Amino acid sequence: MARRGKGFRKAAIRLGIVVVSATLLVTFSWLSFSRAERMREEKRRSEAFDNLTANVIERIAELSVLEYRYTDVMELNRGFFIGGASSSLVRFSGSVKAGIADVSAVKASYDPATGTVSVSVPPCEILSNEVDIGSVRIWDLKRNLFVPISTEFKIQEVSAFRDKVASELEATGFLADANARAEEIVGSLFGGFGNSVKLTRVSE
Repeated sequence: MARRGKGFRKAAIRLGIVVVSATLLVTFSWLSFSRAERMREEKRRSEAFDNLTANVIERIAELSVLEYRYTDVMELNRGFFIGGASSSLVRFSGSVKAGIADVSAVKASYDPATGTVSVSVPPCEILSNEVDIGSVRIWDLKRNLFVPISTEFKIQEVSAFRDKVASELEATGFLADANARAEEIVGSLFGGFGNSVKLTRVSE
C-alpha cells in the first residue's frame, strides 16, 4: 500500500508539472502572439498614417472649406447738366471661398506611446472672390449721350462691390468660421489613428 501511495504521489507530481508547463507554454505563446499582433497593427497604422500624409495632405494644392454665395442688383447713375442722368441696373451673382491656401503647411505627427496625433493647421484665407460672368444681366433705364455708362464703368463698379463683400465677410468672422471648419476637416482625417487628436493653429 505504501508503494502504491508513493507511486501515486509521483504520478500526481509529474502530472502537475506537465499541467503547469503546458499552462506556461500556452500563456507565453499567447503573450508572444498578442505582442506580435500589436506590432503588426502598429506597423499598419504607421504606414497608413504616412500614406495619408504623403499621398493626400501633401498632394492637395489648396483646401476650400467655406463658401459664401450672393446675388445683388446695383443701380448705376451718372449725371450731367445737359440731358440729365444715365442710369442702369446690373444684376449678378458671385461667391467667396475661404480655406487653406497651401495644404502642405499642415504638419502631423503620431506618438504611439500616448496614442496622440498632433496636427498643426495654418490659418485660412480668402482663396477666391469671383463674379459669375454668366449671371450678369444689365438693364439700361435711361441714356444720356453726354455721360454714357460704359461697359468698363459697369465692370469697375461690380468689381468694387465684389471686393466690398469680401471685406465685410472678413470683418464679420468669415475667416474665423473657416478656421474652425478647416480644423474639423483636418482633424477628422487623422481621427482614426490615435486615441486623441491635438490641433494647433499656426500663428498668422
